[in-house]
Amino acid sequence: MQMCNSEIMKQIKFLEQQKDELVSEERRICQVTYQTDKDKMNYIYSFTETRNAISRFDSQIRKLKHSLNYSNATTIVESFDMTLGECLIYMAQLNNEKMILESLYGREAYSRRSTLNGVVEYTELNYDKAECKERLVSVQDTISRLQIAIDRTNLTNAIEI
Repeated sequence: MQMCNSEIMKQIKFLEQQKDELVSEERRICQVTYQTDKDKMNYIYSFTETRNAISRFDSQIRKLKHSLNYSNATTIVESFDMTLGECLIYMAQLNNEKMILESLYGREAYSRRSTLNGVVEYTELNYDKAECKERLVSVQDTISRLQIAIDRTNLTNAIEI
């Protein structure tokens, strides 16, 4: 069966949710506390069946994640000449660069303040805010183009599962 990367990611999320629900239910019903036999609530619980079901979920998730990882390591994203995996790393790097540039751009070019002992201090930037803004816009544009390219690749790249 062929699936695109986006379908695989959604299937992994769905299976993980089902597994989490099963684990939650197991925690809730794997033991019973009571004072008398009359008060005892009997839950239908099978340790073996539950463990086997969780193992089946884990196996499916592992197979899908392996396929997705293989696709990320081998599929080239158009116009960026990088694999999906490299693009995901690049996206994280760009987002970090964007945060730094936003912080630098948000600073005052020149400021003055008085210290606790009344001494006046001046602070002046050692860089051109216009150049910083230009770089920030460029990074934001690259992030946007990269996200679209990643999304497009994830929707169009079908792999055998």
